[in-house]
Amino acid sequence: MGAWVVLTACAIAMPQAASGTTVAAMTTEAQAVSADRIFVGTVLSVVSQPKADRPKYFETVVRWYVEETVAGTLKQTVTTTFSGGEVGGVRQRVDGMPEIKIGERYVVMLAADQDPPLVSPFIGFNQGLYRIDGVSRAETVVHDRNGRSLAGTAMPAAARGAGGDPTLDDFLAALRAARAK
Repeated sequence: MGAWVVLTACAIAMPQAASGTTVAAMTTEAQAVSADRIFVGTVLSVVSQPKADRPKYFETVVRWYVEETVAGTLKQTVTTTFSGGEVGGVRQRVDGMPEIKIGERYVVMLAADQDPPLVSPFIGFNQGLYRIDGVSRAETVVHDRNGRSLAGTAMPAAARGAGGDPTLDDFLAALRAARAK
């Protein structure tokens, strides 16, 4: 009986493994080269719904207005789907999945379509999504998907603007240059 108490106490005291999504880091150039399609877009709608083939799991469908095509062939609007979402007050979340809101602008790098679809359509799971901040084209800067500065990241030096954050034009030029190599 004494050994059972010690083993039970050890099992309770052992730390639990943290859960999360692990993704290999990619440089911006590698993202650009790997992307099937790249565009500048504004989020028109975000809708979470049960998956048609597995209704107890949710997916989020984002409809984008394509402002500018950088690579690939795109229509005026593009729809992307990724795992997770909130339906009827129940939330299913994939750790690291971007939270996208209507009206936000992004540079979007999409992986080639797959069947079955990927958990996330963005290159590098969540890495191929860059938020655009600013009103006029000359003043817009590009940040990571969460709005954090790109200063100190693996951005090419030519794409860095004042303060380390690239302007939209410089960022897109760096993506086009990477794909032209």
